[in-house]
Amino acid sequence: MSIFDTLKNERKKPINILHGTDWWTDCDDVVALRILCRAHKENLINLKCVCANAVGRYTADSIDGFMTAEGVSVPVGIDRSSERDDSRCRYQKRLSELPHSQTNSTAPEAWKLYRKILWESEEKCHITEVGFPQIIHQLLVSKADEICPLDGTELVKEKVEKIWMMAGDWRGKEHKEYNVVATKAGFEAMKFILDSCPVPVTCLGFEVGMSVITGGELSDGDILKNALIDHGSAKGRCSWDPMLVTLAIINDEEKAGYKKVTGNGFVTDEGYTIMEENESGKDAFVVKKFDDKFYEKMINEIIESR
Repeated sequence: MSIFDTLKNERKKPINILHGTDWWTDCDDVVALRILCRAHKENLINLKCVCANAVGRYTADSIDGFMTAEGVSVPVGIDRSSERDDSRCRYQKRLSELPHSQTNSTAPEAWKLYRKILWESEEKCHITEVGFPQIIHQLLVSKADEICPLDGTELVKEKVEKIWMMAGDWRGKEHKEYNVVATKAGFEAMKFILDSCPVPVTCLGFEVGMSVITGGELSDGDILKNALIDHGSAKGRCSWDPMLVTLAIINDEEKAGYKKVTGNGFVTDEGYTIMEENESGKDAFVVKKFDDKFYEKMINEIIESR
């Protein structure tokens, strides 16, 4: 029995999730999207949209192709300021050849899609981010417009319950994490989010997912397995993004198997993520309470071929 079976017995109504992903050179993004799609189909969440913050030739096409194959249809947005060299991207073209209706040319600007969905939502939402953080930053600094009379910070304060991010390395001034330091836009965005976001932010750091390997038990022919093979990870991949979205779906750090360390987070000028710990802080990072097999089993049970 998967954690989803337990949640179905406990959850009275689904939680709303807007999802951001780089969907670029790594394949754990695809594992994470399967988890979200399955949670959506089992009515544990309402997946409101998927937005990409690293854009190649097949980004929206392949995201929509994958979701369509999973039986899910939600809007796909892209950050057009984040076009990337996709020569190292290996699974997107194959997924783009699956039936789909959304493309890069038709996809809305990601931060505008976030504004529209949040403003129209009758209930508060969660934002999950497993890639570069600039879409959240663009949302927060957005101005009142024809979509919504509130500025971005006011809108997030009114409509967002919590932000969950695969971001940082919380072992102190020893390690830097790629999503934070790889681009100037991402670095500035993460600094702003930790400094100025009006709602709680929980981060799952690089150190949490690096040794948890999932996806290696999928059946031949599974489109997710094909994506892992295309990436060169037929035996499984580190589970940064799958762990983050599973944590957000469970919506309880302790229940998901983590210790929650709260405080005031910040990014140093050198790119290190630091938490000044205090119990009343709005920011947090998580620490595993169990061995890696616990999290591997949890995720593999959700994503298994059907």
